[in-house]
Amino acid sequence: MSIRKPLALLLVAGAIAATSVAIAANAPAGGGAAGEAGLPANADLTRIEGVAELEGADIVRGKRMYGQQGGNCISCHGWDGNGLGKNPRSEGNAALLRESGLDAAGFIEIIGCGIPGSPMPYHDSQAYKDDRCYGMTKADFEAGGEPHKGKAIKKNDIVNLVAYIMTSIQAKPAATYEDCVAWFEGTADKNCAGMKP
Repeated sequence: MSIRKPLALLLVAGAIAATSVAIAANAPAGGGAAGEAGLPANADLTRIEGVAELEGADIVRGKRMYGQQGGNCISCHGWDGNGLGKNPRSEGNAALLRESGLDAAGFIEIIGCGIPGSPMPYHDSQAYKDDRCYGMTKADFEAGGEPHKGKAIKKNDIVNLVAYIMTSIQAKPAATYEDCVAWFEGTADKNCAGMKP
């Protein structure tokens, strides 16, 4: 392994542990309540105000991408970002998105490029075909050590996904029964019964 590879992996680890910078972005004019615009009820639009990478993001679509329609993030990270999804690859120990200190650029990079040496897959269809991901290509990895490939997600949908995570999961307290009902909507009776106060 070249010196470049361990350095790149250290940079990835550092990005995961990084504390968030003041982030805030794309609230509708007037900053009305999230529910009024069809957004998740707990969406805090101030978390993405002024974040250039998330300009024009569709948080409602981002929620669908987080669910089974897109990246299926819930299978590892759980519907509420607690890291306790049921995917055997994550072993119920995926990143705690509620506690993540990543900024928008960090989330975009990790969703696109994954985290080499971990169960986190990459979702950019061009990842590791060139050096866009941590300056590495597939040739830089030993056989069997290549990053995991996830379902391809278009760049604009990665942006939508990040906007959803940052407004509705990151920096939120532990999920409540009300959060569960908002996530599961029509199937809340079945999925949220154990959380009733």
